[in-house]
This record gives sequence, C-alpha cells and structure tokens, in this order.
Amino acid sequence: MVDLSILFQNVTFTYDRATQPLIRNLSVHFPRGWTGIVGANGVGKSTILKLASGGLDPQPGRLIIPEFAIYCPQRTDKVPDQLYELIHAMNRDAFGIKGRLGIEDNWIERWTTLSHGERKRAQIAVAMWRKPQVLAVDEPTNHLDAEAQDLLFAALSTFDGVGMLVSHDRKLLDDLCRQCLFVEPPDAVLRPGNFTHGLQQAQTDEMTVQKQRTQAKHDFSRIKREAVRRRDAASQAHRKRSKRGLALKDHDAREKINLWISNL
Repeated sequence: MVDLSILFQNVTFTYDRATQPLIRNLSVHFPRGWTGIVGANGVGKSTILKLASGGLDPQPGRLIIPEFAIYCPQRTDKVPDQLYELIHAMNRDAFGIKGRLGIEDNWIERWTTLSHGERKRAQIAVAMWRKPQVLAVDEPTNHLDAEAQDLLFAALSTFDGVGMLVSHDRKLLDDLCRQCLFVEPPDAVLRPGNFTHGLQQAQTDEMTVQKQRTQAKHDFSRIKREAVRRRDAASQAHRKRSKRGLALKDHDAREKINLWISNL
C-alpha cells in the first residue's frame, strides 16, 4: 500500500480583504485514515480543507499533498461533475457506490427537487467513485435524517486514502476519525483518538495548565515573601552594625541612621 499523507509546514493563509491571517504557522501531519477538523465557527476549518485539497495556496509556508485530492463543500447547489458518468457506468465499483448511497438514475433530471441529503449522497458518491488520494469533506451530515447519515457513514468508512472531515456531528467524528485537529486560534493541536477522546485530553491539558499557573503564582508569592524577609533581615543587621560604637543616649545619631537605611 502506498504511503499517503499530507504535510503542513508553517502554513499561513490570509484572505484578500482580511487584515489578519486566518491560519498562522500551522505545522501538522495528516496520515492515511480520517482526521476530524473541529473548532468554533469562523476559525478556519474549511480553509484547512481547501488548503489540504489544493484549492488554496499557503502564504507563506510549505504544503505537501498527494496529486489527486477532492474537496466536497458543504453546499450542494450544483450537480456534481461526473454524476452523469457515474449513473451510467456499468462497472462493479459504480454499482457498489450507487447501491451503498442509494443513487437513482433520474437524479440529474430531478436535481432541483432533491433533498439536501440526496444531493449530499450524490456529491459523496461521485467523489469516492473517482478514487481520490485525499477526500476533504465539509459538514456532510448537516440537515440529514438518521437514515441518510447512516448511509454516508457506511460509505465514508470504506475510504482508504487521507480523509479530512469538518463536522459538528460528534457521533460521526467518534465513529469515523482516529485523530482530530482542535483549532483554537492562534493554536491548532492534533490529538490522537476520536473526538471524545481528544476532547477529554484537551480538558486534561487545560486542567494541567491551570494547575501550573496556580503553582507558578504560589511560587512567585513565596519567592517575593522570602525576598522581602531577607531584605528586612539584611536591613536590620546593617542597622545594628551601623549603630555599634554610638553612645546609648545618642538618640539623634541613631534616628539619622534609621532614616538613611529606610530610604535605601
């Protein structure tokens, strides 16, 4: 089996009218299998998919991707390229994909009346039939019923290339992905395991960071108290040394020494 992977090396990307980069210095390796891309809306998840599938170029940075990559957008307005060829193909692969995803022969003529779920199944079917090395899928189960979700999962789970999935569907992320990239600008952390495992690890990491911060504050306060104590001790010792030789009743001289030391 060919060793397929995607490599981001210090990849930055800024859209034309943006004042700040959306993706900044991203270095990550995506191996064969499915990787979930998760994070809040607007953090650049879809942009990462487009970069990984060759639809966008890094600015700057280095991006190493296989030759044949397909990006499946979230929207399904247009009839997928080569849907006609898939529907009329008579080979074993075509029949298998059409059967798994329930593709019907008249879907091109009925495209405007198809549900989003039917269009999404057609989009995924064409993409998988073309046998890409990289398949980047953006929110495939949004607004789909349970049956359509099950069909898509069954189909996607047969893909053996580098799969990248943006989704808010936790079940799909858990069932399909073996690692997840958690995008939290300015950071993006790749964690092994499915979404639930990665989220638990993220929470553990956050607790560790909080403990470290708390400990650092305690250490700083302790060091500061010790510094004050040593300064006071040194001041008292210096005061005692400075007053040696003075007459016990020479209060003016002693007061001047105290005032001078307090102003150090």
